[in-house]
Amino acid sequence: MPIAYSYMRFSSGKQAKGHSIERQRQMAEDYIKENPHLNLELDLTLNLTDRAVSAFSGKNMTDGNLGKFFDLVYTGEIEAGSYLLLENLDRFSRDVAWKATHDLTTLVKGGIVVVTLSDNQIYSDETLSAEGGSFKLMQSVIGFMRANDESEQKSQRVGKAWRKKMLRVADGVQLTKRVPFWINKEDRTKSIADKVAIVRRIFKLSADGLGGQRITTILNEDGVAPPTAKATKWGISSVKKVLNSESVIGVLNTADGVRHEGYYPRVITEKLWIKTRFMGETAKGVRDNKEVHPLSGLCYCAVCGARAMRGGKTGRVRQDGTKNVWRTLVCADSMGKRSACSYQSISYDKIVQTVLEALRDYQYVPPSDKVGGQLWQVGEAISALADDIEALRGSIKVNKNSPSLRQELTKLMAEYDQLIAEQARLRELSRPIPAKLVEGGLRALLIDGLVDNQHFRQVVSRVAINFNERSLVVTGHDGTRLGAMIDLDQFLKDAI
Repeated sequence: MPIAYSYMRFSSGKQAKGHSIERQRQMAEDYIKENPHLNLELDLTLNLTDRAVSAFSGKNMTDGNLGKFFDLVYTGEIEAGSYLLLENLDRFSRDVAWKATHDLTTLVKGGIVVVTLSDNQIYSDETLSAEGGSFKLMQSVIGFMRANDESEQKSQRVGKAWRKKMLRVADGVQLTKRVPFWINKEDRTKSIADKVAIVRRIFKLSADGLGGQRITTILNEDGVAPPTAKATKWGISSVKKVLNSESVIGVLNTADGVRHEGYYPRVITEKLWIKTRFMGETAKGVRDNKEVHPLSGLCYCAVCGARAMRGGKTGRVRQDGTKNVWRTLVCADSMGKRSACSYQSISYDKIVQTVLEALRDYQYVPPSDKVGGQLWQVGEAISALADDIEALRGSIKVNKNSPSLRQELTKLMAEYDQLIAEQARLRELSRPIPAKLVEGGLRALLIDGLVDNQHFRQVVSRVAINFNERSLVVTGHDGTRLGAMIDLDQFLKDAI
């Protein structure tokens, strides 16, 4: 009996209040009922829903559950002959047409039957190889082109308005009401005292040598209010965002690359800021980048999508005072009582070695200076679109019973979320290390064994580990996937 997987996605957080997911789920169930001859069984165990995840930026492939689906197809856990049910191709991808088409045909070559439910189109090895298959594929290419062009045109349309607003920032005008949580939304020259106290506490804890995870735990244990009303508790990403934000020293960095000093009020001292830059001395000595393990923040479970947690154990102390240390990775959710994953640990050093082996065949070309230009364009689009949204909300307050205005607002909010996601993707591609080092042989550095976290992050966006099958898939920033088996037998020989 073939297994059918229903992939559901929406881009805007606003859409979470609607019925997008329910509609997509119902369409999948109706398709199975209306096609009993296919004898399909709908899978209910694998999470294939991407909520508020953009397909324009490709986040649903690099970080979302669609990427997880690809990993499972690659490793063979999802068998050939399975079905992937989509509302339409827009849910699958809004990336540039050649990339979107490549992803679609990759699934088809892997034996997956892709069905778009809105127009009942089937993309499989059989349908694309049959008479008229080339025309069907061309239609999908045109559809991908249309979806991507819509977003691209919107970005270009609002460029002029953004440039005008950037000039006003230099004159002291407030750019937007989207400000850090410790800044007054109506007047960016004023801070909020109780929120500033939280920011200072975070920086002081960091200066004392505590890492992001420990700071997060302390804030939650003490019941400190999270940065937004929507959040129920602090997350490590929120803590790191505060520690890495120059807003605390009054600086606004705009998408055009301009640094505006004095835009916000300074809330911490220069000494405290320097002390937490992860360089030089702190209260507990010298911080060393080597303390951050090479694959930190990159490893996930290929089955359930949870983060891979680092652990380990030590052996008995020898007579000379030394002892063996075994470092491991394990699916963080596998320790829960109701987890779908069984507890399986794998040597951390062996995983690093396997990732390096996969990268030997990785034909990755580092992004050029075009990334900076793309950031500028997206930044222009975001600012201008924010103005449009603000103006439209004002119109809605006056014309409360206008459904057309509300529909337009929903549309603009979806576009805004897509642009924010694209901006985040481009910022990940902008390299914090010198361009000369990147273009001068970064892969060679990795292959030669210089495996610090900073270098790994220049190439790798995700490592999906199947702990049960002892395999992993490395995903690069350009979407390239490389699979490899983790040779535990060889590792045991080395350990002996």
